[in-house]
Amino acid sequence: MVLDQPTLRDVDLVTEYCQDPVFEEYMVTPWPYERHDAEVFLGELVPRWWDDESEYTWALRRDGQLIGVVGYRTGGRDIGFWLGAPHRGQGYMPEAVTVILDWIFERIDSDVIWECMIGNASSVAVARKTGFRFLGEGTAIFANRDGDHPPAWRATLAKADSREPKPGWPV
Repeated sequence: MVLDQPTLRDVDLVTEYCQDPVFEEYMVTPWPYERHDAEVFLGELVPRWWDDESEYTWALRRDGQLIGVVGYRTGGRDIGFWLGAPHRGQGYMPEAVTVILDWIFERIDSDVIWECMIGNASSVAVARKTGFRFLGEGTAIFANRDGDHPPAWRATLAKADSREPKPGWPV
């Protein structure tokens, strides 16, 4: 697996993956997701975020092909991620998140936050496997695509924390 910056060459796969109904239910991406959304994300937002250091967004690649994305927002100190449906359940995301957490903790000493919409068992599995400590349910810190703050599950990971799975997760 390779981690690098997603680019406009990934527009077709980002468009395809982000049309998955899972994205409508659990992600804050535009819905319905269209090619133009991927073009703006890859051609404008990702480069700007890297330049201004507000968010670092990585492409996960296997055999040169985009399979998913991980993002770390510096202002909120939060991490988020997704995989295209054909690549889920194969252990790629915990591996990638672990590498990115190491990268983050080389640069900051504060906790990293994770949150997801309630019910997103795949996201929970990654956070648990990478050592996050479950904090419980609360109002989402980050707004959904419609601007509201729905109920969310939250967890945190400190630089000094063990990366071993911790008890107390909901699923």
